[in-house]
Amino acid sequence: MNAPELAVSAIHAVALEWTTATPAERERHWFRLHGDTDLAAWLAPLQPTHVHFGSEFCEHLLPSTRSLHQALRQAEQAGLCLALLTPLASPDVLAHLARLLPMLPAGAEVVVNDWGVAHELATRFPALRPVAGRVLCRMTKDPRLDARWAGRCGHGLEAPAMRGLFERLGIRRLEIDMPVFAEDEALDDLPLPAGVHLPYVYVAKGRMCRAGSLSMTGPERFAVGRRCQKECLRLSAVAERPGRGDACATVQVGNTLFSRHSDAMARVLRHAVGRGRVARLVVPGEPL
Repeated sequence: MNAPELAVSAIHAVALEWTTATPAERERHWFRLHGDTDLAAWLAPLQPTHVHFGSEFCEHLLPSTRSLHQALRQAEQAGLCLALLTPLASPDVLAHLARLLPMLPAGAEVVVNDWGVAHELATRFPALRPVAGRVLCRMTKDPRLDARWAGRCGHGLEAPAMRGLFERLGIRRLEIDMPVFAEDEALDDLPLPAGVHLPYVYVAKGRMCRAGSLSMTGPERFAVGRRCQKECLRLSAVAERPGRGDACATVQVGNTLFSRHSDAMARVLRHAVGRGRVARLVVPGEPL
């Protein structure tokens, strides 16, 4: 059975020389990034094929034209395909993407997390390949929920209406998070080839940036629209509920809450990969 593709995701134009190194060197690199010996050993034999560049969650983290040019050059030198990550759309995001999208080569993937951006690609940039991002998947994956209830909340991507929407927008691939309370068949009914994120799932996002508000006081402290200093690239916060027995650890990064895969989730994902249910694995190439 063919091994899945492996994508390295990044907000910065990170060094990519290690992606063509030996498996032993890649294993050490993955361990330094994520501190998990089992994960590092599992990923080590897989040579990365893609770099996913940009942000799925914050408009302030979309790359500049200069940084995208640098990332494209680095990806080409490393023999990797570059996919552009895009967040929820606003007029500013659409204006920014109008400068970025023409820089991408024909056939490049754009991971869309807004149906408006998908429509823009379909109508104005038909040479690019839209991929349905994980923000579009409304699957319940909050580790604070009761497993007996959360386990019944599917992704809904196999619904006829969703299949029709994918077809109209030219979407041929999708990305998804692992369900927090996953069973072995959790990824069996996906309608398109899927990229699965690990070792974190995104739980929820908003427009308010906690890290960016810490230095402020008064009613503006947690307001949206403040000037962004990209504090989320330097600060994160572990979210704990002592004594509550949550399924796995959570961490707040900027405007987004993430949850680390539990051992059970990792087992289900590896089982799905072994059965050919996962087309691509997407792993952060920077510390979360």
